[in-house]
Amino acid sequence: MPGVKINTKEDAFRLFDEAVKALINSNFIITQKPITDLLRCLVFSDKLQAFVGECLRGVDYEAELANAVSKTESGYVFLLPKSNKRIIALVTGLLSDFDKGDRSLTTFIREFYPAPDNNQRYKLFCDNVLMPYHRAFRQSFLYDIDNADPAFGDDASAVISEPALEQAAGLLTSLRTIFLGDNKLSEKKRADLIFLTDGLYYCLEKGDPKIVKTVWTGLKLALTGYKKADRKFSDLTEFLALYALL
Repeated sequence: MPGVKINTKEDAFRLFDEAVKALINSNFIITQKPITDLLRCLVFSDKLQAFVGECLRGVDYEAELANAVSKTESGYVFLLPKSNKRIIALVTGLLSDFDKGDRSLTTFIREFYPAPDNNQRYKLFCDNVLMPYHRAFRQSFLYDIDNADPAFGDDASAVISEPALEQAAGLLTSLRTIFLGDNKLSEKKRADLIFLTDGLYYCLEKGDPKIVKTVWTGLKLALTGYKKADRKFSDLTEFLALYALL
């Protein structure tokens, strides 16, 4: 991570986003390094470190851990809290335990996620713990929402910060420049592409994820086979995915 510039919350979240996705996408047998990398990224950025410290403040980790475990007729289940900040405190503590060897990830997933093998158990752990952790972090860190809301980013309204809108404007302007400078495009095709590009920025300003996804899909279809815009459109798609707008 040396050399990584972190000037905004969005920069810091991108660092976390990459680290947690690397852990989610890793094979069970090689999770030790991505767990360590994730925990390191939380202290590498002052913004992330301060935020996690705020989430941990006043939280009794052992009590949260005990409260998350329930016994049912078919065995034990692990249920995350309803508060985003408590989810962050609990899962960060759990990952720290795994990293230090105070708790075994293998034992944990065998106890709570019945499946034929550890890879499938780990997949269930990712679906039920790591992905909600990622969502809770995004909601609380970027948007200051503490009530865990699985629909946020799908149906709810998302307020995008000014720095993020500026970044989006830069990406969309790059696409616009390609369209305006391509003499091989027909006037109608160029007008349609610019209309969709401008429309997407307008939707981002309004913060309606459903409409953002709809316009992005239209732009994607309109760009099918148009190789000149592949890279810029890929950058735009990555940006929208970062904010869970796709």
